[in-house]
Amino acid sequence: MFINDFLCGGQRALWLLILACALATTAIHAEPLPLATDLAATAKMAREQRVPVLIAFTLKTCPYCATARRDHLEPMYVSEQWRDKAIMLELQLDGAQPLRDFAGNATTAREFARRFSVRSVPTVIVFNDSGKPTATPLVGLSSGDFYSLYLEQAVESGLIDMRYPQPKPQ
Repeated sequence: MFINDFLCGGQRALWLLILACALATTAIHAEPLPLATDLAATAKMAREQRVPVLIAFTLKTCPYCATARRDHLEPMYVSEQWRDKAIMLELQLDGAQPLRDFAGNATTAREFARRFSVRSVPTVIVFNDSGKPTATPLVGLSSGDFYSLYLEQAVESGLIDMRYPQPKPQ
């Protein structure tokens, strides 16, 4: 026998709705942000694609980082609307994770974070291809209603910087 034989129309619709929501939630959160390891190579890709680099500075054990990751960053990363507008990476500050910076120099995740005055997590910074921040860093996890908007504004600012660079003063 099939489950349909046991459920009337209303119950069947409810179960289908629950199943659809469960599958949608799994699909949205199934793809984590890639970890930053070589920002020089990332900068080259950003230059070729003319998109900024979004870096989320996190800690593995930080509950606010988990919320930002799950509710905002990962859905943005898999969204067709935003996926091709930025290279999105996570930089975990736990331990002494080795990293190659935008200039190709060997450093650590913590040292790189110190250069940009990252003192709390989560912090999100959007960079251009030369490693310069293109918007004010997003520090902490603000209201869920506005956090995604702030992320989108930061990416849009980075896109403007990458696609319409300001001439350098003479």
